[in-house]
Amino acid sequence: MTFNPLFGWFGLVFVVAALLTLCIIPCVRGDGPRWRWFARMGVVAVLALALARPGIPVKSTTEEYETAADVYFVVDTTTSMAAEDYDEGKPRLDGVKKDMLALAKQFPGTRLSIITFASTASTAMPLTTDHAAFASAVDVLSPEMSLNSNGSSITEAGAELDKRMKSNQEDRPDNKTVVFYFGDGEQTIDRAPDSWASLAPRIDEGAVFGYGTAQGGKMKEPRPFGYDQAPGQESGQAPGQESGLGAGDDYVRDAQGNPGISTIDESNLKSIASDLGVGYHHRDGQTDIASAYTAPKYEQTLVKKDGRITVDEYFWVPLILVFGWIVVEMVFGVRELIRLRSLRPQSRLAGGRS
Repeated sequence: MTFNPLFGWFGLVFVVAALLTLCIIPCVRGDGPRWRWFARMGVVAVLALALARPGIPVKSTTEEYETAADVYFVVDTTTSMAAEDYDEGKPRLDGVKKDMLALAKQFPGTRLSIITFASTASTAMPLTTDHAAFASAVDVLSPEMSLNSNGSSITEAGAELDKRMKSNQEDRPDNKTVVFYFGDGEQTIDRAPDSWASLAPRIDEGAVFGYGTAQGGKMKEPRPFGYDQAPGQESGQAPGQESGLGAGDDYVRDAQGNPGISTIDESNLKSIASDLGVGYHHRDGQTDIASAYTAPKYEQTLVKKDGRITVDEYFWVPLILVFGWIVVEMVFGVRELIRLRSLRPQSRLAGGRS
């Protein structure tokens, strides 16, 4: 049993206390039959129960049509994805977000998931058919701060992707698996990228998308939420840093104090595409994603979804009793009105005789 008071618990107590006071005072003074006032107090208690909105939680099962495909978006969120060499000076991650949203529109009704990787990999969004939630998750993607980076591998997300695919294929074994990889191919740790060839047999569709240029671009330092500059400090200038060459901007810098430059490594990206058995496409913002990849049509299946909790409310049951008493009060009122009217002629007759 659950309760969800119409006015909140405080408001409910206030209303009930006020109504009980209106019943108790005339009862104590003896205004009318006491049994009627006690009955009214009982009706107030029943009304309080109705206003508390009692209900019983019910676990429901629904059926919805879903497209029989699971789509994984594997996204590079290392600092290099802030490099400004996409579409005439925009950050690479801006291009990734734009392409992710466009691709999602090609998969209506599918389950979508986002896996991000930088120094470590994690699932930013488990598989969901809520494409609005997916769009919100894409919107908040941001590069890792350079201070938090210990170097990264472009195949860091392999184990996380493998785990998620195994788990979800047990849940929906007939669903097709689609994997999209977004990155710049820049390997910043001292070892070769891992092979993803073992994942290929479980992948039905997908693509690898590369961002960046051979000339490279500078990277603005991502800032944490709520970051504030100290008074008199120039944008991006570290505390204690003096103005001069290299000061006054917020770009990531190398050990010599010069702006760091990140370049795309397409050979690494093509190697990942080859391992997965999918195509590679360089993205520069000059064409729509549909020119690089068009999703196939997947059949839709009727899927049962359990576990949704709804509440069957029963406030109407005590309200029936309250309305019943209102009818009784109306009957009492009509009878009293008839009685008073019948007394008027008698009072006039008595006055005439005197």
